[in-house]
Amino acid sequence: MVLCASSTVFAAKQASVDVSKLTPEQIAQINNQVSEMTKDPVNVSATVRKEAEAWGELGANMGKAMVGAAREVGVASNEFANTSLGKVVVGIVAYKVVGKDILGVIFGSLILLGGYSLAVWVFTTRRWSDVTYEYVPVLWGMYTKQRVVKSHTDSDVSVTKVLAGGAILALTTLIGLRTIF
Repeated sequence: MVLCASSTVFAAKQASVDVSKLTPEQIAQINNQVSEMTKDPVNVSATVRKEAEAWGELGANMGKAMVGAAREVGVASNEFANTSLGKVVVGIVAYKVVGKDILGVIFGSLILLGGYSLAVWVFTTRRWSDVTYEYVPVLWGMYTKQRVVKSHTDSDVSVTKVLAGGAILALTTLIGLRTIF
């Protein structure tokens, strides 16, 4: 805690900088950079608006490109979307718009499914336990069914299973959700 508290001391803002050895042009350049860095949030919101407009124009331009491609082929847009070339164009447009997000969701879900399955297997397996089975004949002795009579797990094995399963759950959750989001 002392280390965390003391590390913030170095983050304090310095009151002045020694510029006595700099030329007036360098001082003016530094002042310009400082003023650019301390601009008001109004410019930031304007930049965000411009970025959003650019994305909106991108979607509109993709739609225009598809309609233009349909005109070049000489068919209506709906008919063009049903052709093999139209399906490829629609697929490319869809991938460019949401492809990475969909792949992230798919791979993240697979990571979560695999990791959670492994953790459940570690928690429920009797592989490292002393188990005594009884074999019971079924269907007049056509085959035998295995039934657990006694199971004993040492405490160190139980603790290891809980720690390993918990670590797998934690890592899987972190990696899977990072992949999705």
